[in-house]
Amino acid sequence: MGSPACRQSVMIRRNAREYRLYERLDTMLVNLLNNLTLMTTFLFLCNLLLNKIQESIPQYSRVFPYIAGTLLGLLGIGLMFSSVSTPGGFYLDLRTLAIISAVYMSGRLAGLISLIILLLGRFLLVDTSNTAGLLVGISMLILAFILSSLLFDGKHNQSLQRWTIIVGGSMILPGLPVYMMYEGNIVLPFLLVMFVYTLGGLFTYLLLTYLSRSNRSIYLLKETASRDYLTGLHNPRAFEAIFEQKVLHAMRTEEPFALLMMDIDHFKSVNDTYGHSAGDAVLAEMGELLHHFVRSSDDCARKGGEEFVVLLHCCNHSQASQAAERLRQQIEQHVFPLPDGQQLRITASIGVSVFPDRSAEELLDQADQALYRAKGEGRNRVCAAWI
Repeated sequence: MGSPACRQSVMIRRNAREYRLYERLDTMLVNLLNNLTLMTTFLFLCNLLLNKIQESIPQYSRVFPYIAGTLLGLLGIGLMFSSVSTPGGFYLDLRTLAIISAVYMSGRLAGLISLIILLLGRFLLVDTSNTAGLLVGISMLILAFILSSLLFDGKHNQSLQRWTIIVGGSMILPGLPVYMMYEGNIVLPFLLVMFVYTLGGLFTYLLLTYLSRSNRSIYLLKETASRDYLTGLHNPRAFEAIFEQKVLHAMRTEEPFALLMMDIDHFKSVNDTYGHSAGDAVLAEMGELLHHFVRSSDDCARKGGEEFVVLLHCCNHSQASQAAERLRQQIEQHVFPLPDGQQLRITASIGVSVFPDRSAEELLDQADQALYRAKGEGRNRVCAAWI
């Protein structure tokens, strides 16, 4: 049985081991919380920055993957230096989640950029004498990029099952050989490794899902507020904001742009003859026609009633006149279906003005005057402000 003194000594040593275990667990949880806080802050700020850039300079959308990849690569470097120490002597970090997040948010190119940054950081900033740790770290990063590139389709509707496969395949499996060579009871240390990586992966999944849904909700709200309910084109308030941005961009880059002011000829007779539902059908069909006519860099809006306006990016005099004539011909040749099954053909008059030939204040007035000149000269024609 042993003497009371021996039993007391054993109990003291047991209590000391338990205290050290609890102390390490407490340190592990604090470090894990710090990692998750860093992840949350960085992803929120990165999301805000990318959204701001997209709103301010949408024409440079091709650089988004480079920006996102660089930012998330830096996040991975920060996570690499904020390792989580577990009882058992394992030092874990969540750097692979930066690569997974990059692919999720901005595609494979962003993930590749963050992978390159993390590989460079691993070789240049961290001790490479531990060969086993180096190989495991590199394989985790590469697997994170490969698996997320294969399983993510870029639609932000990824299932938790796919996310679990990526986290398990890139964060847990590469370390299995190291865990198998562990001297002593591996059960508790391995369970803690599973806990850290599973919690980190699940937390990141929920955070990115929340951000993507928030972005989608904000986008839909803005679209609803800025779109004409009948045609789906921009409404007058949205057009004013787009027009101001277009003028500022043209002044900064010295690129011309054209403004087409268009009015449906004899639209009142359509309402009087076929009814207002037929007039609404014509307007909706016109919105669809304009939507397919403009390029992705152009904008079109319904100014009110049967009047529409089109902004043609990087367009000079001759290009603007040719585009306006093509639009007039398309409208003239288009068949507009009515709710009662009848078909209708209509025409339109178009006025054209070009910036910077006219100041921003004069551009709308000049296009409007050219439109009324086109209507006064017989309708179904194009008139330019400079003629």
